[in-house]
Amino acid sequence: MMIVLSLVYRHLEARMLRLIYTSVQTPGFDRASFERLCNQAAQKNRELGVQGLLLNNGVEFMQCLEGSRESVAAIYRKIVIDSRHSDIRLLVSETTDELLFKQWSMVGLATKPQAVLSAESIAYTLLDHRLYRPWKSLGIGAADLIYEYAKVKAELEKAGEITLLSKVFDVYQP
Repeated sequence: MMIVLSLVYRHLEARMLRLIYTSVQTPGFDRASFERLCNQAAQKNRELGVQGLLLNNGVEFMQCLEGSRESVAAIYRKIVIDSRHSDIRLLVSETTDELLFKQWSMVGLATKPQAVLSAESIAYTLLDHRLYRPWKSLGIGAADLIYEYAKVKAELEKAGEITLLSKVFDVYQP
């Protein structure tokens, strides 16, 4: 019995934490600021063994952080006091054994203006209408965007076509 409990405890310890939140960016935060943020986050996340995705629609952020409980919690504590964010809303906090964004220490996807989206991006239309709505108005449903883009990412990687993301987003992958 003691051995079984020990194995269960070790398994629970090994599970990772996934957090998904939205926040409003502060005024004056532009594409160059977003690129710098992605570079800084990617470097820090690599050091801590954290993966993730940061979406930006020009007004809001939505981020998924995945990794050890301690590392993800430490990063989130810093985000909460970061002056680049306001109105932070934690949508998802869950343990997981499977990372959605493996090998993405921090990839930033900034939506392109709707006016410049090409006809080739029609495949993304179902997702895009939510990208341009205020994410806080979507509530917990906003987290579905993260899960859907994780599936899109996996399929594009499998097909060797990950660069197709650049048809809808400005991609910042340090």
